[in-house]
Amino acid sequence: MENLTLDYFFSPPQDIPTSLSLSLYGRTHLIWLAIIIVASIGISLFYRNMNTHQRKQFKKGMAIFIILFELLRQLIYINLGRYELGLLPLHLCGLTEFAIFIYAFSSNKTIKESLYALGIIGALMALLFADWLIYPIMHFQSLHSFIQHGALFTFCLMLLISGELKPDYRRLPAVAGLLTIICFGLYFFNKVYDTNFFFLNYPSPGSPLVLFEELAGNPGYIALTILLLLVVWLVMYLPFYRPNKPRVREAYSMPTRK
Repeated sequence: MENLTLDYFFSPPQDIPTSLSLSLYGRTHLIWLAIIIVASIGISLFYRNMNTHQRKQFKKGMAIFIILFELLRQLIYINLGRYELGLLPLHLCGLTEFAIFIYAFSSNKTIKESLYALGIIGALMALLFADWLIYPIMHFQSLHSFIQHGALFTFCLMLLISGELKPDYRRLPAVAGLLTIICFGLYFFNKVYDTNFFFLNYPSPGSPLVLFEELAGNPGYIALTILLLLVVWLVMYLPFYRPNKPRVREAYSMPTRK
């Protein structure tokens, strides 16, 4: 089959026939999504049945795989002589890779919360609105993108399904503060080096951000994106909201005189 050819495995986009490109929600895209969903649920259930020691080792192994798999991508582009700053792992999913690594070796609570508040939706949005579909299925960037984003989604999901990650809205301010600092720095980095990390310069083609740009312009779409994130957080955290019950003081009765 022509679309399974290895002739363009390392080719740049301009050298690849457009007929080999994947379609958003086409058959190949949907098959990948189905495989990732089934695999992530299966791994999550497998992880849930592990003991504490096994979980620690599994998390560390998966975190190391994710980092090394990203390093492999970086080295391939360097070896091909096509490396550029935009390939740095500074998008949300790239930072999730590092967050997973930090959590696996430290169990930091704020980092763990960020995996639910940002990591899982970032990986899911990347898979649903994939911006690498210009590559054929048998291209290293295409395979890497599906596998890597699937691994990020799986790691976050297995923490959630196992009960290891219990979403706590009280940690959201810390996550939001960290996100603000990162976005602030990346906004100016993008302007200086003409990159587009976190899609702060322009929206990712095919994503809902394109509609936001049409409605509010650029950089107005960023404000709508922030508003959307707040709505998403509301939906994500509402099922886990438990109002604090006021403490009832114990009543001590005075001894009765006989």
